[in-house]
Amino acid sequence: MKSMNDSATDRSHTAAPALIGALLHLAATEAGMRSTSPSALGPKDREILAEVEVALRNQMSDEAGVKKALAEVSDSISRVRSHADPVSLTAAKYEKQRTAVLAHLGVASIKGASVWPPTSQTAVQRFGSWNDALKAAGLATSSGGRARGQLRFDEAAYDKAIATLVADCEDRGVGATYKAYGEYAAEHKGEVPSAAAVRKFYGSWNAALASAG
Repeated sequence: MKSMNDSATDRSHTAAPALIGALLHLAATEAGMRSTSPSALGPKDREILAEVEVALRNQMSDEAGVKKALAEVSDSISRVRSHADPVSLTAAKYEKQRTAVLAHLGVASIKGASVWPPTSQTAVQRFGSWNDALKAAGLATSSGGRARGQLRFDEAAYDKAIATLVADCEDRGVGATYKAYGEYAAEHKGEVPSAAAVRKFYGSWNAALASAG
């Protein structure tokens, strides 16, 4: 496993094409998609793969491992692009697959270091919202999202908010505390449930954390 230090590029500097590559790769992985005859990638997708390669080489020293990972990502992109309907991916499922992919790559998430795949929160910060990130990647967007000004959030929205916070805190090497969620909710006021609403919904902060696995 290659250790990454604090001098690495900040997470927010992950190239947009590399972020899109992560979304496509994890969407295909989550959907369990398989292709018998991968199609050739177009110019934009080749650019995505090139940025993914840059990210992988920054965190992996094993040349064979890099080539294998690139082949897997290329296949994922091909599978998503050739699928009849847009592929869907929630932030919670993205985080689940991200953990598995990082373990598969032998890369540790370390505070201050840039890792690929990045957290779902990094994608949200880069594109503005999870739906906008999905749209940029050509994935299916959620039509059931909460409209601006609407006060109700469904169970998926609560789970997504907690999963996003937990993953981001782990990536930064800080504790996923109730206070941390309060700060996160304040930064995304109106877009995620408030800290008080989360505690009421789950019954306690510990129960909320348990929902993130």
